Amino acid sequence: MGNISLQPEQYRPDPPPDLDLSQYGVGIVGCGGIANGAHLPAYEKAGYHVVACCDVDEEAARNTAERWHIPFWTTDIHALLARDDVRVIDMALHPAARKETLEAIAQAPRPVLTQKPLHMEYALAEELITIAEEAGILLALNQQARWSPDHRALRVLMDQGVVGQVYGIQHLKRSFQDQPGMWWTSLANFNIGDHGVHYLDLCRFFAASPMAGSREWTRLHCTTAMLPDQNGPDPLTYSANVEFGEVGGRVELMASLQFNNIVRASGAHSYNWWIDGTEGSVWGSSKEISVARVDDPGNVHTFQIEGSWFNDAFQGPLGDLIAATAHGRPPAVTPRDNLNTIAMTAAAIRSSKSGRVVEREEVMV
Repeated sequence: MGNISLQPEQYRPDPPPDLDLSQYGVGIVGCGGIANGAHLPAYEKAGYHVVACCDVDEEAARNTAERWHIPFWTTDIHALLARDDVRVIDMALHPAARKETLEAIAQAPRPVLTQKPLHMEYALAEELITIAEEAGILLALNQQARWSPDHRALRVLMDQGVVGQVYGIQHLKRSFQDQPGMWWTSLANFNIGDHGVHYLDLCRFFAASPMAGSREWTRLHCTTAMLPDQNGPDPLTYSANVEFGEVGGRVELMASLQFNNIVRASGAHSYNWWIDGTEGSVWGSSKEISVARVDDPGNVHTFQIEGSWFNDAFQGPLGDLIAATAHGRPPAVTPRDNLNTIAMTAAAIRSSKSGRVVEREEVMV
């Protein structure tokens, strides 16, 4: 295949280069940890123009405005929506608050970026889609892991055909999120439906490559394990096998995803993806990506990755929504696309509880 190359500009989540970002004022709704810890640092780095913020907690709204030099803050979303300079809204809220907020935005529609997943409950996600579609709201999902430099680099190499036709996707993550008192420790099905949704969605993102056949998942089997003394109410480790094709064990693409989120010794934490194809393999962590090809099996090409998921990837979804607004196109991750990921998490939860394979059509009703 000749020289294999990978340049940072191919995978960086840079802001749209052809737009005057000052013309797309951003209003932040929700001034909690994710907004202050990830969204706003990324937006400042990218040069996005944040003009207003809103939170029901007055102190949170005021402190966020002061910290990030946002000229207007409020506890009333209608006051934010009354501003002509708010062209795009970043709805950085937990699922329970999204319906009421989206209904308010529907009274003064404008493009909205909302947190992933659209909702952990499939039926409630559909309700949000209905609200947005009836109001003409351009709604995008902040599945920001798709914009993480390491994940984009993997997809770039896949799309280039570096490893040929892809038939296998593997993922392994080992970390720890069983801290007492944290909001996620009390969230039902957190490890699959909230945190683990990133890796299930990335599985779909990689499978959508033309070199993977642009396939959609069809069925999966998921097993879980739970420690007797853990704080979380549901299992914090899962293993999911995903098929992309007809029944019979002769599919042209499959994925194996393992996530142990209760590894108590931090020295044993790790994060890796492997993608195998007919002409070679590409694999890597958050820091570097490697390639080995069949026509040169002893030569491993390794690329150091510039940038990180937190917080660089958070530039991508907002920039994509602004570009979609400017150019009259759908966002990269639409609500209806996200339903396929939500169905995937629902199937994994159902499979783990029932001990059986769950079909995609069974949950997408």
